[in-house]
Amino acid sequence: MKYDVAVLGSINLDVKALVLNYPERGQTALAKRINMLPGGKGSNQAVAAAKLGGKVAMVGMVGADGAGKQLLDDMNSWGVDTQFVKQSSDEGTGTFIVQIDQTSENTMVGTLGANAALQGDQVVRSLSEIEAPVLLMQLETSRDSVMAALRTGREKGMYIILDPAPADGFFEESLTYADCVTPNQQETERITGIKVTNKVEAIKAAKAIHHMGPSTVIVKLGSEGSVVLHEDDIYEIDSVKVKAVDSVCAGDVFAGALAVHYSQHGNFLDAVNFANKAAAIKVSKIGNHDAFPVLADMA
Repeated sequence: MKYDVAVLGSINLDVKALVLNYPERGQTALAKRINMLPGGKGSNQAVAAAKLGGKVAMVGMVGADGAGKQLLDDMNSWGVDTQFVKQSSDEGTGTFIVQIDQTSENTMVGTLGANAALQGDQVVRSLSEIEAPVLLMQLETSRDSVMAALRTGREKGMYIILDPAPADGFFEESLTYADCVTPNQQETERITGIKVTNKVEAIKAAKAIHHMGPSTVIVKLGSEGSVVLHEDDIYEIDSVKVKAVDSVCAGDVFAGALAVHYSQHGNFLDAVNFANKAAAIKVSKIGNHDAFPVLADMA
């Protein structure tokens, strides 16, 4: 079956709490609001790409539980094809607890659950039925599934965009298969050992990652924009200025927008600018998938 983007990644239930300040150890803090929302980097990126006009196939795993059904229903409602999402009878659906403070920054703790049970042979079988120019993936499923997707994507000639998140899940072998890698500042430091606080350091880090394998590197600097190393040239991309109220999912919206725009139009720098705008729209709104931009928002 033909798609614009295939996404391999995590599918989680997010329990999101809006707080004034993070509680200190041993303290209790009252939240302004708590919501249970669909999340997971893979699900987020797939929905972002679909809402921006892409035909998207999702590859992943949920538990055979109520949360898993809720998440599948959510992705289907946004137009993501979930026929390649497996259900585990042994592991529950991945769940994360997210705290967002008054500066819009977030911290998370959770369990991967069924995401970690996804097997490489299941991924290979799914990708064998999918024809798509772009494979978008992260590091929030089992290492076996990640490597199977990377190898299969390379064999099929897909353009592989790797969001090397979460930072704790990074392993260097993944870079040898990826065409494009999109780390944020924390992930960049995890990969290179370079603490990135400005664009000069970001350029140095991008070059270091490039030497590990990827032909294209995007180092994301949040409100300071990004540094792009593409076809041996360096580009400094400014961010789109907005009033930030919720930074959760901004990186996932960036990745989904980048993948679908590049898949459909083939101009990488245009895709980066498109992704920057999409992420900016997301941080200006509170919410998960319902707050992701659609094509009409990008005009």
